[in-house]
Amino acid sequence: MTASLMKGHTWKKRKHKMTYPAWVEIKHDEIRCHVIVNPQNWAVDYLSYAGKPLHNLSEFDAKWVELAQISGLYEFDCGFEANGTYNDSYRWVRSSKGLPDDLIGKPTKFLLFDLPTLDGRFEERMGVRHNVAVLALGIDFDNLYQPAGSWAHEHDSVDAMFTVARERGFEGLMVKSLDHTYERGKRTDGWLKVKPEDDADGIITEIHEAISEDGTPLGRAGSVTIKVEDGSEASPHGIAHELGRDMWENKEKYLNQWAEFRYMERDRQGGYRHPVFHRLREAKA
Repeated sequence: MTASLMKGHTWKKRKHKMTYPAWVEIKHDEIRCHVIVNPQNWAVDYLSYAGKPLHNLSEFDAKWVELAQISGLYEFDCGFEANGTYNDSYRWVRSSKGLPDDLIGKPTKFLLFDLPTLDGRFEERMGVRHNVAVLALGIDFDNLYQPAGSWAHEHDSVDAMFTVARERGFEGLMVKSLDHTYERGKRTDGWLKVKPEDDADGIITEIHEAISEDGTPLGRAGSVTIKVEDGSEASPHGIAHELGRDMWENKEKYLNQWAEFRYMERDRQGGYRHPVFHRLREAKA
């Protein structure tokens, strides 16, 4: 069986194609999952975007069958997330010899992106998607969610939302036009993926404390200044809280260490748009 889901282009290259208002959803670092329920025998298939089987998901068959029966829908374009990380999600669905022991009992989540069999504009499908999520709650299918989202009315709003999403630890955003139809097996300007596109590294020269929205110091590093080999500087944020606390309390351990960050693109002055801290790394030889 071949999956036929839709994919989006990148925000960086195609944002001029987006129409507003647009719906902007949080993008998790999940595994794409095409759920297909066969109404002839009530078998459930879980396929990757490429149409390959995803493993260890049969425990959810009964809920998908029940949802299909009460909604009258038999295909669902989803993301699957296990234990809140891409690595664990990947191990869960790719292990053909059974679920790894350390993942047994870990939390799971299906994120309902769209409904491929429905005609019409996305704005109309959004309403049906909401109804499906409500039906799921009614049958205790409590790990099926709609992605969190909000409205945007211009490019700058999307950029601001992206900064907040990255600070909260999410991979990025998916921006969806209201008037696009679901186009199977195609990349579309109706979905634009906003995520860091490039990476760079350098030496940490300053450590900056995180500040809450009301101005309260939080006692951990919220960002660092990194000097890159070409002499440019970036101040990536998004440092994990545990690492940030250690950075702030033990600055001497981290100053002059090498670190890697990700960013969307360089601006005309050579700066870095939306820099996000990625990891510490070994010094270059």
